[in-house]
Amino acid sequence: MFKKISISLLLILNINASEIDDLSLELNKIYNTLPYITKEIKQDQDEFLKSINNCKDDNNCIKTLYETRIKELNTSLENSKTYPKELIEHIKTIQENSTECYKYNYMRFEHGRFTDEPEKCRKLPKLNNFWQDFFRYKDLKFKPKIVDAKPYSSKEVKDTLKYCWDLGLDRRVLKVIGRDNINGIDNDVDYHFIEVDKNGELYFISKIKGKKYIERHKSITISDVLLDGKNYLALSGEYGNILFIEKDFCNYPMKNKDLLDLLRKSNKMKLSNNFYEETKETFIIEYKGSDYILKYKRHNNYYSITFIDILDMVSNIIYQNYSEEIDRCNKFKIFGCYI
Repeated sequence: MFKKISISLLLILNINASEIDDLSLELNKIYNTLPYITKEIKQDQDEFLKSINNCKDDNNCIKTLYETRIKELNTSLENSKTYPKELIEHIKTIQENSTECYKYNYMRFEHGRFTDEPEKCRKLPKLNNFWQDFFRYKDLKFKPKIVDAKPYSSKEVKDTLKYCWDLGLDRRVLKVIGRDNINGIDNDVDYHFIEVDKNGELYFISKIKGKKYIERHKSITISDVLLDGKNYLALSGEYGNILFIEKDFCNYPMKNKDLLDLLRKSNKMKLSNNFYEETKETFIIEYKGSDYILKYKRHNNYYSITFIDILDMVSNIIYQNYSEEIDRCNKFKIFGCYI
């Protein structure tokens, strides 16, 4: 009887060992398929191997760990496929060549000037692990652009914007927030078209005091975004501010086609504040069920990746004291490295 049980146990162990071999091959395949193995993923892999060793000869323990790790890494692999190739190269350069890296939390202070986020300002708990998750391709997906740098007259732009196309959304608009706009009281916000001379130079500094022209974007990029629980289209030119328009708003004809008047009076449109980044390096991302802006940039030997809360990006607050009523702090987070 004892002999028969022993043979059965051996057979079970052999089967388990064979399953573990298959799981090991599957895990290695996923690991080697990732676009870039970051330091954080290597660290997780080292921790995984330590956990395997702690299982000793318990094949069930080993099998469970492999299955869990395969599931995690499979999710990371699918998420990593949404990362732009240029950003992957950006990450690779940062991780393989950086001499100094920093993580910053900032808040908007006054007119493009920034200051460190005060400790008393609340932090959203779900954002605390953002950078760890970002470099693990975890809980984060880049949303595809519906229209990627197409002329405003193109069929793709017309079909996407529908009735909103008639508003002339290729015209560049400047959002002006006055100094009295404390704690989000919108009593001093206005919108103006950016005017240029015939050579495309800003009119107020132009030496040619002739006819004024409204500056227009040469190409338009449009993305889907979820903002405050509603579906919006995020529209941008080659660089500059992003215009967010409620999707449903564009499905019906509109009597008022005055863009500036709509920006001032309608709650269907929101324009970002002082955002001057290139569209090709700016993306809508979904992170833990909410949408945000992520941009990456290189300036000489400084590489940065910036994560921005869209609700703060479109707010009309230029200065904000800590308040129990206002639980956001105009935050954006920067991961910056010197190469």
